[in-house]
Amino acid sequence: MRLGKSIRMMALLLAFLATAVSCKTSDDAQALASQMTATASSLSDYYAALAHLAEEHAKLERLQQATMGVPLDPQDIAQLQDVQNALQKRADAAQALADLATAFTGLSGSSAPADVSNSAANLGVALSSLPQLPAVPTAPALMQSAGKILTQFAQEHDERKMAKSMDPTIAAFSQMFSQEKPAYDSIDRTYIGVAQTIALDLLQKNQVDPGSLMEPALKPFDLASRVPAGQLSQGLTDYAHEQITSQGAADIAAHAQASATMDNTLKELSKRTHQLATDGKMPERGLAVALSDVELWTKRILK
Repeated sequence: MRLGKSIRMMALLLAFLATAVSCKTSDDAQALASQMTATASSLSDYYAALAHLAEEHAKLERLQQATMGVPLDPQDIAQLQDVQNALQKRADAAQALADLATAFTGLSGSSAPADVSNSAANLGVALSSLPQLPAVPTAPALMQSAGKILTQFAQEHDERKMAKSMDPTIAAFSQMFSQEKPAYDSIDRTYIGVAQTIALDLLQKNQVDPGSLMEPALKPFDLASRVPAGQLSQGLTDYAHEQITSQGAADIAAHAQASATMDNTLKELSKRTHQLATDGKMPERGLAVALSDVELWTKRILK
């Protein structure tokens, strides 16, 4: 049943794009497509980074059992796997949107029809199969509906109506992110919290190598630290404790800033898409909000 719906969606998307590629997009539409590409690419990386945190969190749960004797709950591991899968599906959908936006910027190219058709097919499948994030009552239904609305202007050669067909999709991405944002922040905070708990326990048991703390003094001379087992000074212990707590707080703040930036960028992109759809023009050039906060956080997680 779902497969049939996905096939019909892809067929309608292809029909829409077959007529669209015969039209050269205006400067406004080109600008919007470029903004959409950059935003969707960053969104895909953001979701991939969150999915990686969910995977690492499952490893921490097992490590916590091994080092601290905390019982391992199979249901918790299963839920983390579901979270990871749901986030990766969102990453795939955002990348499909980026690919489609990129294809729209090159409609006059010889390979444009095939590029756009393939990208649209991928987006249709991604939207139709987007799972709900566990324990978060939200939005895949919005995304699936948006994918259907995307096909409503399949027979039109009017650029403004083409923008109207994309309007609900971008709005749905933005609405889903805003609704799920508290869950994204919680995923990051919980991961950092569990990591800190284990790190502080290992520090208390004198199972932490403080060599990295002494690196700033020794690196200029190509020297490495050597602290005999069981002889970690109280000063170094306190320093390591401070490093664990302060770096954890900094990591949480960095993610909070990244998620806020992503949320604001999606809202602005949705507004601009709606403007082109309703007014037939979109004079703004460039991203209204720099995505550097998102890029820095995702690179640190995915390195």
